[in-house]
Amino acid sequence: MKITKKTVLLLTIPLLIAALGYFWLTFSPAPEPPPIEGLVWPQAKPVPPFQLIDQNRQSFNLQRLQGKWTLLFFGYTQCPDICPITLTLLQGVKHQLETYPDINKDTQYVFVSVDPARDDAEKLKGYVEYFDPSFLGVTGSALEISELTRQLGVIYIKVQPPGADDTQYLIDHSSAIFLVNPQAHMVGVFSAPHETPALVQHYLQMRNFLQSPPAR
Repeated sequence: MKITKKTVLLLTIPLLIAALGYFWLTFSPAPEPPPIEGLVWPQAKPVPPFQLIDQNRQSFNLQRLQGKWTLLFFGYTQCPDICPITLTLLQGVKHQLETYPDINKDTQYVFVSVDPARDDAEKLKGYVEYFDPSFLGVTGSALEISELTRQLGVIYIKVQPPGADDTQYLIDHSSAIFLVNPQAHMVGVFSAPHETPALVQHYLQMRNFLQSPPAR
């Protein structure tokens, strides 16, 4: 069969189109994220495996973070200000999300105690369920909590007031709220000061952006 220039051209054009498409998909820059305050993107941080318990003494591990969006906060039940204020705010977030039934259904709220010596499961149960019966309170050994907080970059330190005994102390801790996606990756950090409408708005924006296919 005689191969003409026209035949070569017809064979070459599809190959060139395929090559250009491959180059575009492989080497084109990733889409720029929208200006959403607190978004951790594209370097979302996987939550490492851990083993804690909730307020009902049920195992609370990495699998409990999978399949839902989680608003995660670290504190302690004897906190005089930051924790009750933040849990009240999260109570307001949950209330506002009731206008989005599907989103509200797959959002969970988890309070992790950084004071395991005083915050057992029973104390956590009464504390978190005061704000909302669906809120989860989580505790465990000091070592397990220390390892989880270290991996996530959560800072806290025990402060002993002068003259106080070993059971009378405060804990300086982060006031940030962390957003974990259904794949158990930390994708957002909401820094204080918090306001309920702004937190809801940023949460919804993050979900919308992260669940949308990337634009090319």
